[in-house]
Amino acid sequence: MVKLLNIIMQRCTDYFLIYYKSVIRNSNEFYVIHFTLFLLIIPFIGCEKVKTLDQKKNAETFLSKIEKTPVTATAYFQLSDSLYKISKQINYKRGIAKALTMKGRYFSLKEEYDKAFDEFYKAVNVSKQANELNELGDTYYSIGSTYSKLKKRDEALAALKQAVEVRTKSNDSVGLGTALNFIGYIYWQISDYDNAVFYFEKALKIRNKLPSKEFRATTYNNLGTVFFNWTLYDKALDAYLHSLELNREIGNNGGIAVCLCNIGLVYKETTQNEKAIEYYRESLPYALSSKQSQNIGYVYSCLGAAFSLLNNDSSIIYLEKSLESYKAGNFADGQALALQGIGNYYFDLKDLTTSKTYFFQMLDLSLKQNIPMRIAQAYKFLGKIFLLENNLPAAKKYFEKSVEIAEKSTLKLILIDSYESLSEIYERTGELDKAFSALKQHNNYSRQIENDGMQKRLLDLKNKSEYEKYQRSLQAQKYQNEMQIIYLRVTVIAIFILIIVALILYRLHSKSKKVNLLLQEKNFLIEGQSKEINLKNVELLELNEAKEKLFSIIAHDLRSPFNTLINFGTILKEDYYDLSDEERLGFINGLEETAIKTHELVENLLNLSAAHSGRISFNPDKVNIAQVTDKIINFVISQANKKEIKLLNTNDNSAVAFADQAMVEIILRNLLNNAIKYCNTGGQIEVSSNKVDHKLCISVQDDGIGMDEFTKANIFNINVIRSKKGTGGEKGTGLGLGLCKEFVEKHGGSIWVESELEKGSKFVFTLPSEEQEL
Repeated sequence: MVKLLNIIMQRCTDYFLIYYKSVIRNSNEFYVIHFTLFLLIIPFIGCEKVKTLDQKKNAETFLSKIEKTPVTATAYFQLSDSLYKISKQINYKRGIAKALTMKGRYFSLKEEYDKAFDEFYKAVNVSKQANELNELGDTYYSIGSTYSKLKKRDEALAALKQAVEVRTKSNDSVGLGTALNFIGYIYWQISDYDNAVFYFEKALKIRNKLPSKEFRATTYNNLGTVFFNWTLYDKALDAYLHSLELNREIGNNGGIAVCLCNIGLVYKETTQNEKAIEYYRESLPYALSSKQSQNIGYVYSCLGAAFSLLNNDSSIIYLEKSLESYKAGNFADGQALALQGIGNYYFDLKDLTTSKTYFFQMLDLSLKQNIPMRIAQAYKFLGKIFLLENNLPAAKKYFEKSVEIAEKSTLKLILIDSYESLSEIYERTGELDKAFSALKQHNNYSRQIENDGMQKRLLDLKNKSEYEKYQRSLQAQKYQNEMQIIYLRVTVIAIFILIIVALILYRLHSKSKKVNLLLQEKNFLIEGQSKEINLKNVELLELNEAKEKLFSIIAHDLRSPFNTLINFGTILKEDYYDLSDEERLGFINGLEETAIKTHELVENLLNLSAAHSGRISFNPDKVNIAQVTDKIINFVISQANKKEIKLLNTNDNSAVAFADQAMVEIILRNLLNNAIKYCNTGGQIEVSSNKVDHKLCISVQDDGIGMDEFTKANIFNINVIRSKKGTGGEKGTGLGLGLCKEFVEKHGGSIWVESELEKGSKFVFTLPSEEQEL
């Protein structure tokens, strides 16, 4: 109501201004009376128009709601009739045309074709009067579709071509592509393959620009079928594969099934039957899931034809299933195809009577549906049957009819077979001229099939060459037209680019300096890291060698003393009473000595292992070297006495180091043991110390056998030095001195040796003399 009042007020305002100006300019009685009357009637002006606008809007809303209603819906006719009445009442032309077209589709579905065409042509007249091109295109398409159902293909083509013309004017790309594809399909039905390809390719050109993959897939498949009928199997396969890919992308199971079957047909015709069967079998689940009788029947038909070549009993089962599916879907062309397959099956079994029955059924159905290719095929097979039955007149009759129809549709494969059989019949009936002519035609069409593939390729190349030439010509012309504009712009752009490039180069130069400096720093850092890594690698190698050394010692040097302990124990146990006291004491001394040596070995191994793994405790404190030396001398005095070696401690109480006492004891014990081992009988060993700066130098000196330069250089490396026997035949492992080096370096000190052969050796190591960070 508010909206209505607003419109009325607007109209009142407009008219009031016009008439007011007239009254002011012409202040006579006529205009005053006229103006007064206008004021009285103005509220009623426009009311009817507003009502009409609202009704039109309601009609448009109603149309948009029912437009997508399927024609099979129960309420379809009632909805279209309601739309017609509403549109008629307000003279809404588009609604009237749409309603009439919908009624026509309904009557077409009900096979009331006269009523359908009556409604369609009413819709055409309304659309033309109102210049409603979209509705006109839809109506022509519906007329073409209905004529196609009636097998009136010339009328169907005429209507569809009118739909193409109208949809071209209205820029309806979707409708145009659909109409062109339908025209191509009808030409294919009547075996006019040249026109079929022409319209399919036009449809594909338009559909390639549209988003719908389903439309493109359909047209690719249709093109493939024409190429297949032309025996251009490579091009057919390419088109089928394009269609298959698109159908897979959109999940169209029915389309996938058809494409797989068509690919199988290509392999079948190129004598790859096993490969064909693989594709047919792959297609069956897709066809069944689509629940479309036409697709299911097609797959069964292909499987039946393939298995018939293998003389397999499965063939007739699939062919009969195919016929059932086509009948369920009321698809006449498919039924003809299935009947042909069953007829072929019985023909191969030499059951000519049953075969003839099926081919006559195929012929009757194809004649009713006006399917030229199927009619020609049926005549050909009936001719073959009568020829085998030696009924030459009947065979001749059917072959001649087959040739007549195949010639019109250029069905070359049928013509090859039919002319060959006719040649044989004419020869047998004495019509030699006709026999020769038929044989000549047979050879002619055989050569054509061989050459068609090459000619089509040459034509494609020619068309492509001409198109490319045309494109180059257009490009050259465009180039000439734009040269002046480009020339004017180039200078400005070039200057602008040069300025930008100069700025960029300047910034890059500045940045490159910084980058170079950064790279130099990085390289220096990398070199340092590389050296550090190399050092670590060397250390790791040494550690690995040390580990292998430890394992060697454990395997060899520990086994020997344990064998000694076992042997001495066994002798004491078994011969205890046969041995004298002196002998028993000797064995017990041997056990003690071996146990001590083994204990020292194990202790060194454990200490060395702990030092390498970092598990050894380190607690530095003030250590009196003189006291520690006395303690160690008391520990090794028994070994020295056996060789009558004199041990001297010349340290005084002022010799104090800041160190871990346990480690110092191990260092001194190992150095003294080493000195005793290589000191001659009656020799002397001295332990002394002196302070240098903030370090305490401690030395262990003997007058033993000394060592050569190689031994001196590698004495602390357990991976190189193997321990030699001492002057009293003592055995060692070489671990002790390596352990001494580890512990000294742990304190931040160093250890070295001074020695000459036959003059003795002096081991010196340093320890911190006062507290410091270690």
